[in-house]
Amino acid sequence: MKTIQFSTLLVLFLLSTLFLTNTFAQDYTQLNLPKGAKARLGKGVITDMQLSADGTRLAVTSSIGVWLYDIRTGSETALITGHTETAMHVAFSPDGKILASSGNDKTIRLWHTETGESVLSLNSPTNAIHLKFSADGKTLIGKDRKGTVSFCDTTTGEQLNTFTPNLPKIRLGKDRIWSFATDAFIDHTGNVIFAVGNKDGTISIQDSHTGSQIRKFIVRKDDELSFPIQSERTYSYKDEMRAGRMRWVNSLYFSPDGKTLVSGIDYRIARWNGWSGRGGPIELWDVETGEQLGAFPSGIGATFSGDGKTVAIKAISGKSECTIWDIATRRKIAEFPLTLNIQFSGDGKTLAIIENDGYTLWDIATRSEIASHNPVVEWFEVSPERFLLSQDGTLLVTADEYGTVAVRETKNTKQLRLVTTNYTKPFTALAFSHDGKTIASGDSSSTIHLWNTHTGIKQNTMQAGSQRIEGLAFAIDNITLTAANHNENIIQWNIATSEQVAVHTLPNTNINRGLTTFGDGTGFQHKGLAFTLNSEKLAVQNTEKGTIKPFDTTIDIWNITTDRSPRHLTEVVTHGRPIALTPDGSILASGSDSPDATDLWNTHTGKRIATLKTPGNWINDLLVRLRLRYSSVCALTFRHDGKTLAVGTRDRHIQLWNVNTLQHIGSLEGHKHVVCELAFSPDGKTLGSGDTGGKIYLWEMPTHRHLTTFDGHKGYVRTLAFAPDGKTLASISGHDGTIFLWNVPSK
Repeated sequence: MKTIQFSTLLVLFLLSTLFLTNTFAQDYTQLNLPKGAKARLGKGVITDMQLSADGTRLAVTSSIGVWLYDIRTGSETALITGHTETAMHVAFSPDGKILASSGNDKTIRLWHTETGESVLSLNSPTNAIHLKFSADGKTLIGKDRKGTVSFCDTTTGEQLNTFTPNLPKIRLGKDRIWSFATDAFIDHTGNVIFAVGNKDGTISIQDSHTGSQIRKFIVRKDDELSFPIQSERTYSYKDEMRAGRMRWVNSLYFSPDGKTLVSGIDYRIARWNGWSGRGGPIELWDVETGEQLGAFPSGIGATFSGDGKTVAIKAISGKSECTIWDIATRRKIAEFPLTLNIQFSGDGKTLAIIENDGYTLWDIATRSEIASHNPVVEWFEVSPERFLLSQDGTLLVTADEYGTVAVRETKNTKQLRLVTTNYTKPFTALAFSHDGKTIASGDSSSTIHLWNTHTGIKQNTMQAGSQRIEGLAFAIDNITLTAANHNENIIQWNIATSEQVAVHTLPNTNINRGLTTFGDGTGFQHKGLAFTLNSEKLAVQNTEKGTIKPFDTTIDIWNITTDRSPRHLTEVVTHGRPIALTPDGSILASGSDSPDATDLWNTHTGKRIATLKTPGNWINDLLVRLRLRYSSVCALTFRHDGKTLAVGTRDRHIQLWNVNTLQHIGSLEGHKHVVCELAFSPDGKTLGSGDTGGKIYLWEMPTHRHLTTFDGHKGYVRTLAFAPDGKTLASISGHDGTIFLWNVPSK
């Protein structure tokens, strides 16, 4: 074991030395920081990747913006942060000088790739539109999930044309609509045709200008229809009909040249709450003649080559396999075991077979292997989640689950052209070490990241299972880190050695209650647990089946350092609302059943100490009871001396209470969204509050004066944590996969 650890550390050192220049050629932590921020840790969650046509630039779209890289130097050239919501898709112009991006803020934006400066911004009717430039670069083409295709002038931003497919509708009960598959093909002249799945299981080709049907594809209804490619299995269309199932087209994809259409089929039986049935075949059609070229039973996906002449079909029929098919000759040209994924180059000449432990590249014309890559170090390229080949097939880009993006020359796989790290999954937990030197973050994939607070460099990564991390806390020794997993595991780590010190299981726990949404379009997730400051005690919400009402939760109090099993507080019923512990763990605060109220509990006896109800009037209470006004507790935190409790509410207020006298001592107002996170500075002189709109407010205590507002996150503020010296505030959101370090203003 020690030999393996030493070897791994040695390889890590050599690789980090080799790639240090590329990884930190520019300090990404300082690019395009929002006002008041001193650094950004993490580059966000990857949503898209694209190479320029000449292979010199790479755009990586993440939840915080679009990162641009120069492939030749391996350096970040810009971070584009113009979208107010997550950027989802990007496309380079043919000459590589302009980059187009679409985002969830319903805008399409054009940028200079050299500088990252904005060229123009266009409004979009829907989110996350797929983008493509015309061959001359003068027109930008957008296609949304409903099949609508729009054209705009890239110089003026003028909307040129918009085409929408004529889709049928089928409604099953209240608010239940089955969606119809559709796809669009745009030829080199800008002409558009639509493919649409019909109610009767047929497929129509529509004229985009008139909406009229050009031709219809009808499946052959022979008693037994065999498939020309995979002859070991047949399927019967009539058997499906006899079973009461209806044929349903669930996906449609045109080939890049528009000559072939792929359809995915389900066989469904309508139910009151949706449908039941089974998956059907993947089918290929000649668009010009409407002829069915072939079908693959139990098909699970299809990928076209860039020239549209070749298609890779993933299918399961007796054995799992991926078939490469030449469309013109209608014959199989290669067959592989069912792999992680298939990628074609843009020119259709090169094929990449991507597997968990490496990849192989093939020349399609000669059907010969070009190169293969099987990494020696397993962690270096684990299950690449995103990958693409350049237009000419000479570059392969991979992004793995650990946030590493690599660009390799396909004919010289040992030569690394670019390595960039620090992309992540959405962060779910955050904690400072007591000496302030280290920040620990946990994410939705159960990965723990350790960051150097002063340099922003990631020091280490540890894997804590497969479930998201719900909470983190450092012991006073600054070496022991406790992580609470969603799957009831409490794991303690020695961060100096990256070894697990202890693993404990809390039975029947329910650490997270799911997403709560509000009428303003925002929402957040309750944490469902609370640590004391030194991580010695942990309170966790617990669900006992058969003993309490659905969604009711009781509390387990666990002394991490001494208890072998948690202490169960049966009288504390929280209904999944937020909880907080005093620094010594003697008092638990939880949201109450009553509007605008908080319960205080003695953690030793499990008895209720008091219920703190915000001062109001009978009109306000009546409106709450009639559901004409909503007000409930959404965030709780104690000051470090345990004498003050701050309560964040759904009505966007913060209520302050004296814990000793049980007196209401103030109310803070200013948030435009629900207050979902609170934290006091170590000296108790500053209160930080985060809302579901992504904004953070700082308040001076005890004057209650508003100090400043920070605006940088996309999505709700999940966690706030002050550094031990109180000069830095760290924050994460529930969506964007980045940590902001903010300058706390002096009083």
